[in-house]
Amino acid sequence: MGISRMNIETTSIDKIRKTVEYLCDLGVKVAGTDTEIQAANYLYGCLKDYGFSHVEKQSFDVHGWNPKSCRVRITKPIEKELESALFPHGKSESIEGLLSPVDWEIDENESSASLFGKGRVAFSEWGPDTYLSPRYTYLRAVKLGYEGIIVSAKDEGNMLKVVVIPGGLLKIPVVCITKEEGDSLLSLMNDGDVVVKIKTEVEISERLDSFNVVAILEGDRTTTEEIVIGAHYDSWFQGAADNCAPVAIVLELARIFQNHAKSGNVPRRTIRFLFYGAEESGTDNFYFWLNGSRAYVRNNKESVARTIAVLSLDSTGYASPSIDWIYTTGEMHGFAKSLTVEHGRARSLTYKVPPSYGSDHWFFELSGVPTIYGVSGIVSEHGIAQPSPLYHTTKDDPNHLDYDALHFYAEFMKNALSYLSSTDLLPMDIFVPLEKFYEILTKYSKMDGNPFDLLSIIAKVKDFMKHKSSFTKLLSSIDQKGKPKDVTRINKFLMKVANGCNRTIGWNTRPIETYSVDYLYRFEMIEDYIHLTNSIKSLRNIPVATFDLDSAKRIESKSDNPYNWLSVHDSLAKLESERTRIGKEIEQEIASLSEFLNNIMSELKELMDK
Repeated sequence: MGISRMNIETTSIDKIRKTVEYLCDLGVKVAGTDTEIQAANYLYGCLKDYGFSHVEKQSFDVHGWNPKSCRVRITKPIEKELESALFPHGKSESIEGLLSPVDWEIDENESSASLFGKGRVAFSEWGPDTYLSPRYTYLRAVKLGYEGIIVSAKDEGNMLKVVVIPGGLLKIPVVCITKEEGDSLLSLMNDGDVVVKIKTEVEISERLDSFNVVAILEGDRTTTEEIVIGAHYDSWFQGAADNCAPVAIVLELARIFQNHAKSGNVPRRTIRFLFYGAEESGTDNFYFWLNGSRAYVRNNKESVARTIAVLSLDSTGYASPSIDWIYTTGEMHGFAKSLTVEHGRARSLTYKVPPSYGSDHWFFELSGVPTIYGVSGIVSEHGIAQPSPLYHTTKDDPNHLDYDALHFYAEFMKNALSYLSSTDLLPMDIFVPLEKFYEILTKYSKMDGNPFDLLSIIAKVKDFMKHKSSFTKLLSSIDQKGKPKDVTRINKFLMKVANGCNRTIGWNTRPIETYSVDYLYRFEMIEDYIHLTNSIKSLRNIPVATFDLDSAKRIESKSDNPYNWLSVHDSLAKLESERTRIGKEIEQEIASLSEFLNNIMSELKELMDK
């Protein structure tokens, strides 16, 4: 792999700890608030103190939501104040009502259903899924007309927890109390009526400023290529693991790489150290998080186009039972697994491809940038990756961090950054994503009822794959000879293939796992097309569906003859129109992929012939 990594000093866990403690002491750092700005200014000051000549705060607009206070009080049968936290993005409210468990038996489509919860406050335990369970409870409570909701935290430990419920400002307040207090409330409700009062105060602003803090360590100008490493600095509650610790790691890496450059060891590639604002909140539709990194990718297109890798950290350092993951785009998988770390300790480290939605790497990844992403969490009983029990809770504080795990991530990212910033030849295996292409295309090609011809593009993928051995030998030869022109030409080709493959990554809707993603995500529509076709065929078995539209309208207008009639023609027309639309999109995807494969195959042959 070209030259070995630079000999850079070990990251200081003491400095990382100090940064974590400072940022945690600021408390909640919601997008656009004073505490988020204080965090940005602190990071900016540290980077200037380290001697970076180019440090800037790039501003971007955010929607402001700042919870000032949240009070929950039992007024009957006892008087008691309950510690509580308001879910994003509730409004200022003052309500009082009879507390009752959310009713899951009532048909919410009945006309009287929306009156059921009038004068009542719903109570619910969290439920099995970190994100979806509170959302389902909220939607149910709104439909039944409850005045508000009290949700008890998912796990024991006298902690409060919040997550974002997508869909705009909440129609009714949702507040969290501890699991222990929730159990006590259930016991109290079993003994008789319980009345509670909820009072919240929230500042809502149509526009505030948040900031991406950027420090640039210029390369030696032998290449225009760049590397990004970053983490978001905003947080719910103190946010030690999510995301003060990752920020502290990136800041420590900025310090030691700047020191290394000062001593005459300038990296080959420019490194951008990024600290993103507004990852957790800041948009008025509350669907896309990641507002800071999204703004950065949108506003720095030329730099992003030069970026050969983005390294990202989020929610690292949670204590047991959390484990550690390294997610990569396919071409970086082998490189990430090859890295060794001499300090720190990972817990049950697992490598996965590709990185999913949910953190600041995402919009880089969608732009095609090769990605390495570190994160901690747990595996559910169903084998699904889930956040730590301490995620978005009041117990995500410095006292509950695993500093050995943090040191591992710091050293892992240091070694990755060291190698990527100094190597001549990029350590990318472009055949990994193409192997994934072959697997996905073959699956859909064999699917019953698939009318689309995928065999030609499958053949093109196979043709490209045949050159793996000879291309690997070519890479080895160029690496050994080290001729700058050859290295530049190969690196451009590697990036072209990686960019093209990574731009096909997107959400899949069928897996159970929340935010599941994969390559060639648009080809999932083939299965949708098949289901639509089968549904249309089934509806066509209804006799009246065989009538042409004019005949159907004429017969439907007559009421003096006895016959059975079903109004299916409009529905069929909509289904057929939708099938036509996605059929065209699938054909466009096939054509686009075919063109991409033709281009990279042509360039591969040129490289092999020289």
